[in-house]
Amino acid sequence: MSKTNKKSLFCRFQNLAIAKRITLIYGGIFSLSLLILSGFFFVNITILEQNSVRKQLEATIGNIEQFLDNGGELTNESLKSLLDNKYVEVSVFSYTENEGFNSHVGDIPAFIKQPPQTMGENSETKSILEGFWNKEETMKAFPKTEYHIRSLKELGINRQEFILEGPGDQKFMLLSTQYKNEGDKYQIQVFKQLNGNQYFMQSFLWKMLIADFIGIFCAFLAGRYISRRVLKPMEQIRTTAERISIEDLTQRIDLDGPDDEMKELTITFNSMIDRLEKAFHRQNQFVSDASHELRTPISVIQGYASLINRWGKSNPDVLQESIDSILSETEHMKELINNLLFLAKSDQNRMHAKRVRMCLNDVAQEIVKELDLLQQDRQITYEETEQVEINGDGDLIKQLLWIHGENALKYTTKGGKIHIKVWKDKKYAYVSIADDGMGIAEEEQSKIFDRFYREDKSRNKEISGTGLGLSIAKWIVSSHDGAILVESKRGEGATFIDCFPLWAEPEAKKEIGKNGKTK
Repeated sequence: MSKTNKKSLFCRFQNLAIAKRITLIYGGIFSLSLLILSGFFFVNITILEQNSVRKQLEATIGNIEQFLDNGGELTNESLKSLLDNKYVEVSVFSYTENEGFNSHVGDIPAFIKQPPQTMGENSETKSILEGFWNKEETMKAFPKTEYHIRSLKELGINRQEFILEGPGDQKFMLLSTQYKNEGDKYQIQVFKQLNGNQYFMQSFLWKMLIADFIGIFCAFLAGRYISRRVLKPMEQIRTTAERISIEDLTQRIDLDGPDDEMKELTITFNSMIDRLEKAFHRQNQFVSDASHELRTPISVIQGYASLINRWGKSNPDVLQESIDSILSETEHMKELINNLLFLAKSDQNRMHAKRVRMCLNDVAQEIVKELDLLQQDRQITYEETEQVEINGDGDLIKQLLWIHGENALKYTTKGGKIHIKVWKDKKYAYVSIADDGMGIAEEEQSKIFDRFYREDKSRNKEISGTGLGLSIAKWIVSSHDGAILVESKRGEGATFIDCFPLWAEPEAKKEIGKNGKTK
């Protein structure tokens, strides 16, 4: 088979459905194993049969030799009594008596080697007897009959084994040996038909082929059933995925079944759909809230533009009021868009914190100075116990603290207090910004980090903001492996505590001096 054909077959196999591939692989492996096992078993039946016959012939020769050792008298009847198996035939020739004895009735088989009838000590007879036990001479001297030698083995000194084939698919095993006993010399030839059970062998072969065919057929049926059974969750995943759409993300796969890899895949798929559903709902909420937040300033700008168009061209007071409002709303839109872009970049992992060794005290002091410029009759205090260093991005940390500080200014009434504190323990650095404003209800504290969420919007209409600040703050803290803690009660103010891992001194690299000693 050419390489092109092989590649074509491989491509066709690869393009098959997984269930069909599993069926073919399972059925193919089982079928090949069954055929190999059957072939091995069938071949070994022949080998076992030959081994069994060989043992019977060896035992018969042993019985004859023992009979002769005990001084027994050889006759046709005595030979028959020495046979353990009626299918074994024996031919013994005594060189001393120059007489042959046979266990069978009728003519001697054509493949039995007949020694010379005249026993003299001349050189011709001697050479014939010696040549009989030489392998090459034996092959030449074997009777030229319809029987031919299939194999010839030397089993020992003066002992040979023949596998003979004859007419009608007959097959025999013949053991020929020379035996000496107190000056007497005998030629013993023992044989048995090997394919006497030819009908049985053919019947067995046909039965084995039928059993193999049935086994192969059942193997492919079992492979098909197993593949469908195993891949059933995959089919459920496929059908469920087809039913899922943007309008319906509630579809889930049934989790019934054993705790196997497919169930783990099902759990993973359902979990993925859960995340997609939550993300889609968040996206819808985000788009809805962003649209709402943008609609308000656009409506205001549109209203003041109409006012200018009607009366502001000739009325300086109306014109100035409109310009101030438009500038204010434009600034609000700019802040909202900047926050949206920041969160979009963070969602896409395009925003990364450039963390270096930095002092948290310095950033907190900058925030205190900036808030002091905007304090508007609010008291701002600062407290630190010692220098606190973290591994952080200075710009992002400043933005984080400014978000908390700006919220504190918004929600603290005139005459109120804002307190900023920096401290640390053995593992973490802390910075807190506390106010004595309106506070946050306990049931609302888990929602304040959601995008566009503003607690009790009806009470906060006069307080500017986009509702994105704490969402940004949460991302900044998370990007620094930290956490935000909230301590607040309604009417008792709020405290936001940012927690970061302390900067750790890396292990100093050992310098090896020229003398080989560590510095």
